[in-house]
Amino acid sequence: MLDQHLTEDDMPLLTKLRLTAFGVTVIGIANDPSFDEWSFSQKIRHALDQETEARGERRMLKLLKASRTPNPAACVEDIHYRDGRSLNREVVARLAACKWVERTTNLLILGSSSVGKSYLAQALVNAACRRDCTAAYYRLDDLANQLAVYQHADPSRLRFLEYLHSCDVLILDDFLTTPITGEATADLLNILAAREGRGSTVVTSQFDP
Repeated sequence: MLDQHLTEDDMPLLTKLRLTAFGVTVIGIANDPSFDEWSFSQKIRHALDQETEARGERRMLKLLKASRTPNPAACVEDIHYRDGRSLNREVVARLAACKWVERTTNLLILGSSSVGKSYLAQALVNAACRRDCTAAYYRLDDLANQLAVYQHADPSRLRFLEYLHSCDVLILDDFLTTPITGEATADLLNILAAREGRGSTVVTSQFDP
């Protein structure tokens, strides 16, 4: 068989096969003499690792976009542990590992205004999406307003509620900072009841329960 050397001309086919990162890597390997000592298996494994990593990154970005978090870049690595903040580095690290999500444990983040409750919640969304978890982020008053727009029998409302019921992590930010209607309160209680045992709920608030 003739030696058909891989070049950039092969990228359209690899992209069509949805192997873009794999293609970029194998073409780079084929044209870089420093890889000549690698075995065939090592070259393929390296290219597969690059493709897996790229797909994971795309999946994470898709989950972050779907979560509606206002700050997708928020992450636990950027949290500051200044004096006077009741934040424990080890506790935050454990939360970032998302074992609480696996156990469908709920979290309550309390603190006065402007201490960073929302950023911590957004960072936990980021951590959850890195681990392939679905998430939804809402300020409570925004969620109440969105639910108020739907008619009760509207199929879109039912689909929206089902997502809120079943996503791995639901963030309710600024809980009861702004008053909501009795109907919105009933909807909220139904959402929380439906999530029991199905997903984790994170509430941030200035007020003790």
